[in-house]
Amino acid sequence: MQSIFKMFLVAALASATIASGEVVSQSRAIVVMQPKDLPEGAQAEGQSMELHALSNGKTYLYIEQQQLSRLVILDVTEPARITQVAIAKLDIPVAFDFARPLGDSAVLVCFRDRKGSAVLDLRKPKEPTLSPASTLLQGTHTQEIGAGGFLMLNGFEVGIDGAVQDYRIVDSANPQVPRLLDTVEKVQQKLINEETGTTFLLGANGLTIVRQPQVEDQHRSESSFTN
Repeated sequence: MQSIFKMFLVAALASATIASGEVVSQSRAIVVMQPKDLPEGAQAEGQSMELHALSNGKTYLYIEQQQLSRLVILDVTEPARITQVAIAKLDIPVAFDFARPLGDSAVLVCFRDRKGSAVLDLRKPKEPTLSPASTLLQGTHTQEIGAGGFLMLNGFEVGIDGAVQDYRIVDSANPQVPRLLDTVEKVQQKLINEETGTTFLLGANGLTIVRQPQVEDQHRSESSFTN
């Protein structure tokens, strides 16, 4: 009897985190949050994005929107409760891509016009600053060298042409009749938060988030147990 009650409670909590306007799969294992379901800053087209874990347990998503010369900062710690933390203005004339973390409080970015790199300082997560990279970090692309280093390249990785793609989100709960949940057009970048099972798609109309409430509940339970 107690196990049945626990199952009912978990199901109730999962359903409570699904807003009425969101697109939900038949099994309720997948929830699609479209740009209109997110804070206003996430509803504009972006060029690149980066997940950053803070020391206090929170996770921020940084979205670079070059046409607006700004970084939108979202708190995505709880995928069901995405909030806008801040908007940082950027005085740069060209879009960039997040290349890789530099320690725990900085990210190397590479400009798309092939004119080098810069460092995004995240010591103040809500007030990031961009500064030119040293001459040792000038390039337009990076490649991994094990866990302790990387290569800087002048040019793009072989096989990468910068083409954007459309992503179709499909509900396969009924294998005989798969159902299209949503199409995200002209996706610039995809990121996955493995802890919560959340997929972030940066498309032409802004940010789309694909949630997995069951994975979120499991992560929440594990976090509560360890704390």
